[in-house]
Amino acid sequence: MRWAFRVEHGTPASTSFEVFAAAFRGFAEDVLGGDAWRVWVAEADGRLVGCVWLQLVERVPHPNLARWERPIAYVTSMFVEPGLRDAGLGRGLLDVAVAFARLRRVDGVILWPSERSVPFYERAGFSTEKAPLMLEIEGD
Repeated sequence: MRWAFRVEHGTPASTSFEVFAAAFRGFAEDVLGGDAWRVWVAEADGRLVGCVWLQLVERVPHPNLARWERPIAYVTSMFVEPGLRDAGLGRGLLDVAVAFARLRRVDGVILWPSERSVPFYERAGFSTEKAPLMLEIEGD
């Protein structure tokens, strides 16, 4: 799904799907064994049709908080197959990820939406007015 997401957004592939899939599998095996990353998927007819990834980001120590208390949640790679969009599947995935973030008592949830997805995130309660500042160095 990550491959499809990037291709849909115009990212030129510099490798084959097979090489990418092997690297992605290695990434998932590495990060999903720890506490910082989570992924939720949606299935239809026995195949994956949607996903959302969430990374908990530890904040610099604070005089009133223990380590990992009130981390930041970073939502990324939110994807639903195009033919299944606008039917609530993406909202269900996002709601599960945000519920997990609330249980972890995060300071906030951040993400970088595509232009098309901004209304989706606004309907879910995300604000475009109070976004983190970003200096884009190299994007895709």
